[in-house]
Amino acid sequence: MQMLAAAKLRQAWGDKPCDHPHIEQEYHFGSNTGEYVCTQRGKAKEGSDWNKRTSDP
Repeated sequence: MQMLAAAKLRQAWGDKPCDHPHIEQEYHFGSNTGEYVCTQRGKAKEGSDWNKRTSDP
């Protein structure tokens, strides 16, 4: 997912909770940022399994 698309998702999602059901690599102009982003909410963090390791909303 492109970084800009993730930012738009975050803005639209707001403060609602999310269980981050699916994450994928984040890219910025075709370059991998090293982070993974929730495809539902747009939240990005390091690690390909952060959505399984955290209860972060």
